[in-house]
Amino acid sequence: MPAEGLHKRREERVDLLVQANIHAQPGNSVVHLCNISSVGALIEGESLPGVGHEVELRRGALSVPGRIVWRGVDQAGISFFERAEVVDWFPDAPPQASVDRAFQRIMEEFRERDEPSKRAMPAPLHDSLITVDDMERVAASLDELADALADSPHVVMQFAEKLQALDIAAQLLRKLSAQEGEIG
Repeated sequence: MPAEGLHKRREERVDLLVQANIHAQPGNSVVHLCNISSVGALIEGESLPGVGHEVELRRGALSVPGRIVWRGVDQAGISFFERAEVVDWFPDAPPQASVDRAFQRIMEEFRERDEPSKRAMPAPLHDSLITVDDMERVAASLDELADALADSPHVVMQFAEKLQALDIAAQLLRKLSAQEGEIG
């Protein structure tokens, strides 16, 4: 951050290192959320939006809109349009518990759709229809899984490329669902 920006902070930031997503025009990207306060955050990543771009910072079900107020080579500062609850952006449970919850939710959805069958995980049939809602739910579950795994520095160091693959898969599903939504 530029030296002149240090004295402009309105609230103290809390350091953390979790994976998040930044949604902006012209596209979305995976970032590391390095620190956060209720009014802003420091993000790190590749291909960040320029100063002045409106963005939405997302992590799992959390999101907060804002604007890029400064940018370095691979870092940027976001000023939020609304106050964020800092504590909500921290991992609320050990990574494995979050992974277990995400898996349980996916399994419950499959059971609800195919109640008579007692299969653990129904295999998709070649002639079954996949809805836009199905794609959105799976994308959200992939995001939740990636966020849970990214809460562990050891996991991030060992599986960084695999975590990015999860995020890319979620983004592709969202893109596909948007295209299907336009057609349908």
